[in-house]
Order: sequence, then C-alpha cells, then structure tokens
Amino acid sequence: MSKDLALMLLLAAGAVGLFTFLSIAAWVGSQAQERKARDRFALLKALAETPRENAQLVTDLLREQDARETARREHEERRGYIVGGLVCLAVGVGLAVMIASFAAKGAGAWTLGLIPGLIGLVLVGFGVFMGPRR
Repeated sequence: MSKDLALMLLLAAGAVGLFTFLSIAAWVGSQAQERKARDRFALLKALAETPRENAQLVTDLLREQDARETARREHEERRGYIVGGLVCLAVGVGLAVMIASFAAKGAGAWTLGLIPGLIGLVLVGFGVFMGPRR
C-alpha cells in the first residue's frame, strides 16, 4: 500500500469521525433544548390552573431566571470578543515578527502583520468597552 493511499484513508476516516461527532453533538443539544422547552410549557400550563398568589411567585422566579440567563449570555459574548481579539493580536504580532525576520531587507514587509493585529485590537476594544445591554 502506498503512502499516499494510507494518508488519504487516514484523512477520510478523520473527516468521517469529525462530522459524526458534530452531528451527534448537535442532536443531543437539540434534545436538551426541546426537553427544557417542554418542561417550561408544562410549568406555565400548570400556572394557568393555580391560584393567583402561587402563580405570581412562580412567574417572578421565571423572570429572574431569564434575567440571569440573559446576563450570562451577554458576559459570554463579551468574553468571546476579548478572546478573539487577543488571538488576532497574537497572530498579528507573530506574523509581523516572522515577516520582519525573513525579509530584513524589505522595510515595509512587517506591516502585513498589522492587519490581524488591528483587527484584534478592535475586537478587544469592542469586548472591553461593550457595556451590558439593558
């Protein structure tokens, strides 16, 4: 068996494994969301049949949970912008250093690293200064 055929089979098996994992992960996630929505609907249906005092307490609890979930989601979004920006900054600096070391005679070659660096700077700034939405 040639090396090229072995490499092709390895890559094909890796691709099949990756996409199988992704499809199962998506299926499990959708099942969990469906179960959560079904339980929430059953709770709201039971609330409609209960006296007003208990219903008000449970709706207040549901609103509080929704507010916490929204705050958590916004925090994760800001964190994602910051991490993405830092990664772009690191790539930009690394690219600038690499190009400057390889092309010492070309004075403007290092500016190629500024492209991802500036993108990273914008993402970090957006993540840091993006306040919570209210």
